[in-house]
Amino acid sequence: MSDSAQNSTQEKRKYERISLSLKGQLFDPGDESEITCELVNLSAGGAALKTDSELPAGKHLVVYIEGFGRYEGTVVVHSNGTLALHFTIGDLKRKRLTEMLHQFVSRGLPGVTELRRYVRIPTSSSGEIVRENGDRLACDILDISLDGASLKTDGRPAIGEVVALGRSLGKVVRHHRHGIAIQYVRELPTPPDGMSGDHQALA
Repeated sequence: MSDSAQNSTQEKRKYERISLSLKGQLFDPGDESEITCELVNLSAGGAALKTDSELPAGKHLVVYIEGFGRYEGTVVVHSNGTLALHFTIGDLKRKRLTEMLHQFVSRGLPGVTELRRYVRIPTSSSGEIVRENGDRLACDILDISLDGASLKTDGRPAIGEVVALGRSLGKVVRHHRHGIAIQYVRELPTPPDGMSGDHQALA
């Protein structure tokens, strides 16, 4: 058994896995390709999935899970051919995922959606956003959630414009007196000029 598969087995014992059937979208940051998948079980440690594409063990991917949001992880290929994604996420995001799974068990996707909509984490981080034309704007991150972020910035990209924040792409959904609010996009469009994978992830 490979080290990655063994680690996935240990995670399975550590975190309760919930059997389900949800649509997902895998995004490869390396070549910016997208792959449709189906999630068959999910835990705070990772997910088992089905896809028609072949994925090599150890490959880094981002998965967008219907109702749950965006998670980064590495591919694990089990001896029986089953594919899984071992999440490489922070403790806080893992805790939030555990709470969403509890809501899913008791109330289904509506419970998860409600939880994601209202829980935002205040922060005082600084960074920059990259606009579609390549312009960079300094910003302060006022709060962040699994859905998006509220940013303090002097610039006001138009509502609907897609900007890069760290390694995430988000669509401007509203303006407020301090700046803008963005919502992470599920299906990533072609990154605007000037956007690269060198930015550090903020979520």
